[in-house]
Amino acid sequence: MKIYLVGFMGSGKTTVGRELAARIDAPFFDLDELVESAEQMSIKEIFAQHGEPYFRKRERDVLRSTKHLEGAVIATGGGTFTFDENVQFIQSEGLSVYLSAPYALLRARIGDKAADRPLFNDDLAAHELYANRIRYYRMADLAIDVREKETPSEIVERLMLELPRSVLESARRTTWRSVR
Repeated sequence: MKIYLVGFMGSGKTTVGRELAARIDAPFFDLDELVESAEQMSIKEIFAQHGEPYFRKRERDVLRSTKHLEGAVIATGGGTFTFDENVQFIQSEGLSVYLSAPYALLRARIGDKAADRPLFNDDLAAHELYANRIRYYRMADLAIDVREKETPSEIVERLMLELPRSVLESARRTTWRSVR
């Protein structure tokens, strides 16, 4: 079974994803890191040199490549789950989990790193983007609230309690088969 983490920039998809993958003994993949690796440049550089449409196409291609995974935890980019074809793909391939955090917390987490995020350069525009994306994120199979004083381990602990038993059993079977 594949678990796709979705949510806005700064919600903790990568950090929580790594922790969750370790807990269920599944491989972890970060779509942004995979795109950067394939392109040999940062997302900021991809946006600057090729534009957002090019980035979204590469992101979509990398997302599609997860079809061949038997089981994994996949951290999507903040915008991945805001395109209907990506939503449909994720819903057909696995379980989507929305890491839901209030904008103020996301802004505080991103802080000085906003300059490295092409879509977070302007606070007002970023807040508007956040507001526009929420309706997509709410299409996820499961939503977990991200709280300010909570560690990634605590978020994963709550997530583990919310995951359907079949997902956890599937992850364990996949691990067991790969060890044989």
